[in-house]
Amino acid sequence: MEYASFNRRKLAAALALAPLCRVSPAFAQALKISMGVGLANEQAPMVALLQKDKLLEAAAQELGAGQIESEYLNFPVLLRMLQGIAAGQLQFGQLGSTPNIRSLTSPDPAVPIALIGGFNTFPLQVPPGSPIKNLEGLKGKTVLTILGSDLHLVLVRALQAHFGVADPKEIGVTVRNINALAELGRAPSGVDAVVSLEPLAGAAEKAGDLVTILRNDGTTGPGYEGPEGKGAGHKIASFAKTPFAPEAYYPHRIWWVARRNYLAENPKVVTALLAATARATEKLAAMPVADVVNIGGESWTGTKDAQAAWIPTVLWRKRGWNWITEGDVRTLVGLSTTKAIFQQELTAAKAKEIVGLGADVAKAAWTHVGQKPARAVFEDKTAGDVRGKPTWEMSDWTL
Repeated sequence: MEYASFNRRKLAAALALAPLCRVSPAFAQALKISMGVGLANEQAPMVALLQKDKLLEAAAQELGAGQIESEYLNFPVLLRMLQGIAAGQLQFGQLGSTPNIRSLTSPDPAVPIALIGGFNTFPLQVPPGSPIKNLEGLKGKTVLTILGSDLHLVLVRALQAHFGVADPKEIGVTVRNINALAELGRAPSGVDAVVSLEPLAGAAEKAGDLVTILRNDGTTGPGYEGPEGKGAGHKIASFAKTPFAPEAYYPHRIWWVARRNYLAENPKVVTALLAATARATEKLAAMPVADVVNIGGESWTGTKDAQAAWIPTVLWRKRGWNWITEGDVRTLVGLSTTKAIFQQELTAAKAKEIVGLGADVAKAAWTHVGQKPARAVFEDKTAGDVRGKPTWEMSDWTL
């Protein structure tokens, strides 16, 4: 398959800070764009489509933005991407909500312009035979995860909803940081539970190394026992206390962000990137899961089966579009009050000020791709996820 061979050539062999693709020297006069991407996450096949089908270059030509020389840089270590954006070495990047909140509360925030991923279930898992069957069992225990990350945020928000505490320390929970992502695939010595992510968590469960107790959406796993019942498929009662129900303790998002000065100086280029992302998303949403895995799977953790089970749950697959909505930004404001994770809260005014800088280019891109999805879809209250009015209607937002 053409995409699969492209993936092997370009993605699997990519090294941190090494460009995945460069345009021919014949385009020396083209405008160079450097983008930080995370190939370990669900946006990997989207990056592959942007490159393989030259979607950004095509959209730039259509919009009169001229010739583009695009460079996609893989950042397994997110801190280096943040440093590259702050230093002006990257014009665009891809951030989870936790680093995005930190960026938005910094003196020189990047501008969120679209969503490129999200909806990970971040399972709470324990070793088989563990006495821990529910959140009550975590009292006084050690939980392994990635400190200061989206995964850590899920744990804090779940315990806050269940116990009413602001910090896991208040109930004796010790949060330990990993040294390598693979550590989340089993509970090492001295660890009682892990908060992991897909598809690694699904592979660990299928291998019999870990059992899921609870997921980010408040749904129990096969190892759960509690007042709601035994086994998978129950909605834990305390989940109703999270402000983002019915979606999740933490409505997970991965954001396309742009440097403010670059957005101001090159609005047509940013519009082109948004249009290209929308087209890649439309293709991926309609593509057989096996083909998606072939495109991005070599960059992911877990088995092919676990990857295939994960893909139908990700944001771009479930929504089929990438535009930022009122509800998405409201989650940033609300999550920023989590004092165990964030030193500074993101105010509604600051969020609107910065996100609003991308409203015009987002509307232009939405119009350019045929106003997809239809306007009513943004406020579909039956969708089960947090959404609302798009950025270009920000004057009517309530954060």
